[in-house]
Amino acid sequence: MQTTQGIDARAYLSGFTQAVTGMYCADINAIPEDKWTTAMGGCTRPASELTADALSLLSWVTNVLNGGEPGEMNQDNDACATKAGSIAAVQKGMENFNTALAGASDELLNTTVTAPFGMEMPVFAIAQIAVSHVWYHDGQLNYIQSLLGDDKVHWMGD
Repeated sequence: MQTTQGIDARAYLSGFTQAVTGMYCADINAIPEDKWTTAMGGCTRPASELTADALSLLSWVTNVLNGGEPGEMNQDNDACATKAGSIAAVQKGMENFNTALAGASDELLNTTVTAPFGMEMPVFAIAQIAVSHVWYHDGQLNYIQSLLGDDKVHWMGD
């Protein structure tokens, strides 16, 4: 008799989501308030817009995980106009995502849909990309911090 133990993909993604939430919020806190909406060098997107962009795909996939129809992706720049608003939006967005992920059926997670970036793929794959997309934008926050002379890794406890 052979016993096989599988992995709990939902649990791993949920745990990663929680870790990314903490990292992202720590990095928001590390950017000075007066630089939160500043375009570095005059041509980059400010941290506020990067955060709104990160949350747009997360919100899209949360809607799909909750049984909504795939549609257009919407970016809420107003919610991320301040650091406090951004932290609240990241925490709530990630919490809503994890709740939706936990409640989604295997059938829904395996359903192929067209992602906002034009690729056909299973909903679970888009969910993984959405969390990684937030982490990707966290790297951009880290770069903004370094441009401002801050070389600490804040999500590791400074």
